Amino acid sequence: MKKPIITLITLLGFVYSYAQTDINSSEYTVETIGKISNLYKYIELSKQVINDENIYNLKYQNLEFPQMTDLAIVQFKATDDEFDELYNKILLGSKLKKNDPINYMDLGKGRIGISRLASGQVKILYNTKGSTLSKWTWLSKAQLRKIFGK
Repeated sequence: MKKPIITLITLLGFVYSYAQTDINSSEYTVETIGKISNLYKYIELSKQVINDENIYNLKYQNLEFPQMTDLAIVQFKATDDEFDELYNKILLGSKLKKNDPINYMDLGKGRIGISRLASGQVKILYNTKGSTLSKWTWLSKAQLRKIFGK
């Protein structure tokens, strides 16, 4: 008789431990701002508003080399003005010269680097703090506008 009661108590403990009673999932909806997917790369920028703060998620993966897992997920908070400033700084990367140094700035839990590739494309590098490993992707001006919803 003790085993069924213990089993029932354990089962109820598991059921209630996974219940979410105080979070309304519809309260925090995710809005996709822009997305690009092709044979060479996958890039997505989304936004969530939580407690009146804009939280952005930038995900990108270099698909050019299938044997590599080159995936970056960058989460950062920004006001509308800071978001526009980030877009403008990345856009300015298309006007750099090929030999100009990489422009770095703090973003989320790391830093983002911006440099220029051929034909006015922008190369974006991301390093998390304490890591020397860079995750990178590249964007044309049109792709940059699409990702940032401009």
